[in-house]
Amino acid sequence: MTERSSQLARVLIERGIGAEDLVAVAIQRSIESVLAVWAVAKTGAAFVPIDPEYPADRVAFIVADSGVALGLTLAGRREALPANVEWLVLDSPAVQNMVDAQPSDSVSYQERVRPLLLGHPAYVIYTSGSTGRPKGVIVTHAGLANFAAEQRERYSITTESRTLHFASPSFDASVLELLLATCAGATMVIAPIDVYGGAELAQLLRTEHVTHAFITPAALASVDPRGLDELRVVVGGEACAPQLVDRWSAGRGFYNGYGPTETTIMTNISDPLEPGQPIVIGAAIRGMSAYVLDSRLKQVPTGVTGELYLAGPGLARGYNQRPGLTGERFVPNPMGEPGDRMYRSGDLARWRPDNTVEYVGRADFQVKLRGYRIELGEIDAALAAHPDVDFAVTLAREISTGTQALVGYVVPAAGRTIDVHTLTDFVGASLPAYMVPTTIMTLDAIPLTPVGKLDRAALPAPELIAREYVEPVTRTERVVAGVFAAVLKADHVGAGDNFFDLGGNSLAATLAVTRIGAEVGVRVPARLLFQFSTVSALAAQVDGCRAREQPPLVARPRPEQLPLSLPQQHMWLTNQFDVSSPNYNVPFAIRLTGTLDVDALRAAIGDIVERHEPLRTIYPDSDSGPYQHILPAAQAVPALELEQIDETAIQPALIALASQGFD
Repeated sequence: MTERSSQLARVLIERGIGAEDLVAVAIQRSIESVLAVWAVAKTGAAFVPIDPEYPADRVAFIVADSGVALGLTLAGRREALPANVEWLVLDSPAVQNMVDAQPSDSVSYQERVRPLLLGHPAYVIYTSGSTGRPKGVIVTHAGLANFAAEQRERYSITTESRTLHFASPSFDASVLELLLATCAGATMVIAPIDVYGGAELAQLLRTEHVTHAFITPAALASVDPRGLDELRVVVGGEACAPQLVDRWSAGRGFYNGYGPTETTIMTNISDPLEPGQPIVIGAAIRGMSAYVLDSRLKQVPTGVTGELYLAGPGLARGYNQRPGLTGERFVPNPMGEPGDRMYRSGDLARWRPDNTVEYVGRADFQVKLRGYRIELGEIDAALAAHPDVDFAVTLAREISTGTQALVGYVVPAAGRTIDVHTLTDFVGASLPAYMVPTTIMTLDAIPLTPVGKLDRAALPAPELIAREYVEPVTRTERVVAGVFAAVLKADHVGAGDNFFDLGGNSLAATLAVTRIGAEVGVRVPARLLFQFSTVSALAAQVDGCRAREQPPLVARPRPEQLPLSLPQQHMWLTNQFDVSSPNYNVPFAIRLTGTLDVDALRAAIGDIVERHEPLRTIYPDSDSGPYQHILPAAQAVPALELEQIDETAIQPALIALASQGFD
């Protein structure tokens, strides 16, 4: 990675890329996305992550608004990207040849197009915008070293650690993950892009022996913590529930992190949380300061709620090409030196007596759902852009499933009617999926307060979008519909109903596919529900999973001498050192009550030995080395000896039996 990224960096430098330039990285989470980020960093430029799955309009806006000088992508995504920017396709032969031709040693200061300073941008991430347009946050290099050092020391990262790369590249937690691995030379495990949570994430964490991970609370709640005792977890991106702390904090390091996109990832990190204790976001990390202020920018006493302001080198430079908005959110710091700034977070918080900060909620109409911070005004603008809509407002409200969801309220234009399905599709063409309202409610008029403002409290309770009921036909469709209804507490789920339109979220999706898989007897990956969200579409995929199941195992012709597998070789070598060793014995005791039928027990043992060849396989030596020799069943059945033992002698007898070696 080090050598290849240096080679790619030199290709970029030859194109004049350096400090203050922006380079788009339109690559999903992968080894290539990591390579691209490091290469851009080595040039001194800043990277602009772009999720290739975003709608084309949003991608085009980010590319145009950021003014990127160049883009990096892969061949499979190139056609969907704007044509007004030069894109280097990293897996194309032409680009690979250019990279191969470059030296692989470290890029020197002298090679860069221009000097690199701490105040130069490191990355620019676009978040939801209150004006209806995404806004780019320019984060500099100034806070990266402090944050990397904070992670290394707080979480005890070493070269032996194995860290997780699970966040989307368009989420600044992905930068956290890159620093988490590189701050101490740890191994980074990159999660496949189709892993969302649940059993698949749990299996990845276990099989890859991940020791440190940042995971949003919603995703972590879908993971079974059993067997993950060596894992230290950091949560963030949304509020952490007490139930999650109770489930995950016992016996492991469990941290709660906080930080808006307008800072270098995190500004506050808690000490390890414990069950039953208050959930805090901790104190400010090294180099940063946190203030809880009232409306006059005066510090409030301990225990009093105020707005959280942040200061220090980890503050972003501001918003790309938005000087007015930058001046509104990044304000002078009356507690600092002349010229110091602080960021007005819009979050409500209070100090606790132990000098830690407790998060209370939002001060405005910006919300966080599933780890994404969303400006509801951007959704309002997308809804209002439809010609049939005269007015639109969006809220995050609790729906029948007990979860928070986006609810759009619209008033039709004069002489128009609104088809909510058509409007949902219209909004989905310009917004990413996580910003599309779960349900849209049509109003006759705008509810107003006595002073003429929108009366949000008067907006009706959300009703989930209903489609024409279509009876599920196949057995699998009936199973899927039944699971949807049970998980989402919905009535009359039909073949055309969409899981997410009914109020589903990522956590409920993990539960649903697990139940479906259990009922039909196949493994159903969570990604299928995200790609095929209706009952009929998912049922077809489940049937496909069944059709792709492995064929039954059948015996095949064998050579005269079967070679040992690698585990068998290890067992054979271990035995050669000490032929009396009981290392591979698996002793256990069973307590039975009643009359023992000895003949039936002998027959049962014989049946097991006959069916399972490994139980009657020995490893004799030969001139060509050890090999597998499978004994006839009758020869391999162990003798069953009955012995009367006094109750006080049972334990010593079991120990003696377990200690016997094998020959």
